[in-house]
Amino acid sequence: MDILTLELFDVTISEALREINRALEGHPGMPLRILLGGDRMLQHNIQRFLDRLGRPAMLRQDGTAWRMDVAGTVQAPPPAMPVSAPAPAAPWPGGCRPLLLTRSHFGQGGQDIGRRLLLGVLRELDPAVPWLGLALDALELLEDPQAMALLEQLQARGTPVRISRESQLFSLEPAPFDIMEDSQWQRLAGRGEITLL
Repeated sequence: MDILTLELFDVTISEALREINRALEGHPGMPLRILLGGDRMLQHNIQRFLDRLGRPAMLRQDGTAWRMDVAGTVQAPPPAMPVSAPAPAAPWPGGCRPLLLTRSHFGQGGQDIGRRLLLGVLRELDPAVPWLGLALDALELLEDPQAMALLEQLQARGTPVRISRESQLFSLEPAPFDIMEDSQWQRLAGRGEITLL
């Protein structure tokens, strides 16, 4: 059985996570062996990252180095291509489209004013909006207590708040809202069925 081996000596945590993510994307399902030094913080962060991806690792000492073994996964066969074109998507209830935020504030100027203006939009969000997504720099809203309170209010009233998986990938904090596969909003954006801010 083939095993992909990564040597991650003398790297930062973010460099290591990027390298592992690149390896997993390039070789989905393949078992992975990670060789690294004794930096406990690096080991801990790699294990948390792999756990979040559903690929837990076994850590063991290997001579003077450390080794993490990540089991392979069974890849589902690709779905069969449909014979006929899919029916057009039904319009969203109430005519509102989902909203995806990619920024934590409006404009290029003062961030305080731009943030207040963006939060004003969220306060006025129509209850018929199917869901609100956060991607890229919009994840900074999760660090703002006022923004978090507003997002929690939206979730409580029935507007689901979702976080882009790719945008949250390197965060060490657990996501406070549901994680959304990026292909979901990207497909909608490609069809003009989502509002991007």
